[in-house]
Amino acid sequence: MNEFIIETRHLTKQYGTQKSVADLNIHVRKGRIYGLLGRNGAGKTTTMKMLLSLADPTEGEVFLWGRPLHGNEKKLLPRIGSMIESPGFYPNLTGTENLRIFAALRGVPNTHAVQDALELVGLPYKDKKLFSQYSLGMKQRLAIALVVMHDPELLILDEPINGLDPIGIAEVRAFLRELCDRKGKTILLSSHILSEIALLSDDIGIIDQGVLLEEESFSELEKKSKRHIHFIVSNTAQAARILESRFHETHFTVQDDHSILLYNLDLSVGKIVAAYVADGLEVSEAHTCEETLEDYFKRVTGGEGIA
Repeated sequence: MNEFIIETRHLTKQYGTQKSVADLNIHVRKGRIYGLLGRNGAGKTTTMKMLLSLADPTEGEVFLWGRPLHGNEKKLLPRIGSMIESPGFYPNLTGTENLRIFAALRGVPNTHAVQDALELVGLPYKDKKLFSQYSLGMKQRLAIALVVMHDPELLILDEPINGLDPIGIAEVRAFLRELCDRKGKTILLSSHILSEIALLSDDIGIIDQGVLLEEESFSELEKKSKRHIHFIVSNTAQAARILESRFHETHFTVQDDHSILLYNLDLSVGKIVAAYVADGLEVSEAHTCEETLEDYFKRVTGGEGIA
């Protein structure tokens, strides 16, 4: 059985000569939260629209639960709850009244669906407060209640914490984590807020100018981005061979002809430098680095930071 709830193969969306999404291959595993991280305009929303058949790919394919989306939309899309843009709720109605209207329009069969969805997001049922009186956090909770009202297996959420205050962000974060951990939902969410992706996601994809630069578990990303030994040498290809042959070490990254990063901090820097020098390498730097996720994002995108 395919372990990926979402898989894209060479997914591309082109407008004229501009590629909004280019050759994208993402893999979202069951029962996990996947954070798609990138600056505004990086291609996150376009990707999500293609996953929901709201935009047609120029090239490539989308697979959901191991099946191609194209030709199976009627069977696959009802299993998804999505929030690409904020839904248009009626400001002069309560949250319950708003959800009842959407339930009727969508033909949601469960008579308790509205009450269950509101309870799930921590909003009162049959409350008298109008939507116009809701805080931003409550409005976002109601939007998510609308997403989960038909009990979907997969949630696709575009910037679900955008515009919220710190309290609202914490509320939505806790709720999404509970949906994944206790209800078994698979969640794909996008954000340009690195700190929130870091707190919430099990797996992370970094997208920049429509290109997926990194995709891995957050724990692996954290290992790569936090601490490493940075060597600047005369020949990194030779340095890499020494690490592999003499120290049996493969957990390193060759950045260019002179810069190499070693992630195993248990190895002796002095012994490595001695081995390099004995092999005729010039070593101009060897030091341990602390790198934040923000630094890592800058490095892999080759540009500015992210909010």
